Amino acid sequence: MGEIVFTEKQEALVKESWEILKQDIPKYSLHFFSQILEIAPAAKNMFSFLRDTDEVPHNNPKLKAHAVKVFKM
Repeated sequence: MGEIVFTEKQEALVKESWEILKQDIPKYSLHFFSQILEIAPAAKNMFSFLRDTDEVPHNNPKLKAHAVKVFKM
């Protein structure tokens, strides 16, 4: 697989997007993970804290904490 190269415009768009995301990391990070779990419900099994629950993932405090931690990396 070759190296991925962004144009200056693409790089600027990525940076702008992250600036928007940083304004409300808890909201956007949880939305991101919730979307993944909605699109691919089997992904729930990848998270030990979601495996044995029928709870709606966006109400799960452990998912919220995980999402924020990932986005702040």
